[in-house]
Formats: sequence, structure tokens, C-alpha cells
Amino acid sequence: MHKILKKRLPWQIKAFTLLESLVTLFVLSFLTLLLSGAVEKTFDSVKETLFWLQFEQIYRDTQKLSATRQSQMTLDVTSTVTNGYTSLALPETVTALEPKHIVFDSAGGNSSLAKIQFQTADKLVTYQLYLGSGNYKKSETSRLHSP
Repeated sequence: MHKILKKRLPWQIKAFTLLESLVTLFVLSFLTLLLSGAVEKTFDSVKETLFWLQFEQIYRDTQKLSATRQSQMTLDVTSTVTNGYTSLALPETVTALEPKHIVFDSAGGNSSLAKIQFQTADKLVTYQLYLGSGNYKKSETSRLHSP
């Protein structure tokens, strides 16, 4: 009788280990699914921030190139941002509200008071260009406060 109990004991432990593994797998899967939405939202936010920085860099590079080359250059903002040398695709979470073609003169200044507007899920980002200087002002408006 004692031998039978000894033989049954390992089976009970193996079954308990299998049950523990299944419960652990279920808990970890649930937590992963629960947290993946938050991680994805954070990742999208980082991609948007990097896009703003890269857009501003391409804008300044286009301005410097036109002044250095002493020739007119165009910055096109559509589904991509391009100046003929560098191209930047918009992230999935960012859309340009209307296509813009910004022309920089041979001195590096632009010839318009254009607004470049981008829409994200939670805000409207506007770059207001200043006439002649080539400078801009960036403003962000929450979608809750926009008309």
C-alpha cells in the first residue's frame, strides 16, 4: 500500500505543475493583452514626436539649401514631406489637412504666410510661416477645444 501511495504522489505533483503552468500562461497572456494598448499608444506618441522633429529639420534644411545654392527650392507637404533631396513619410496617426507647396527664394526666405496643418487623433498641429524670414511658429491645439 505504501508503494502505491509513493507512485501516485509524483502524478499528483506533475498534474499540479501542469495546472500551475496553465494558470501562469493565462495570467501573463491577459496582462500582455491588457497592456499592449497602452504600449501601442505610447509608441504612436513617440513616432509623432519624432515626425515633428524631422519635419522641422527638413524645413530648416530646405531653407539653408536654398540660401547656400542661391536658387529657389520647394518644400512639398502631401502624404510625404519632400524637398527634392530628402523625403519623410507621415506616420499612420498623422494626416496633412491640405497639400502645401512652400517656395523658398534664393535668400532662404519663403514668400507666403501659409499655415501647414497636421491632424492627429488628439490634437491639431499648426506651423504658421512668417513672410520673408523663413521662420515659423508651431502651435498645438487639443481637439477638445477646436471648432
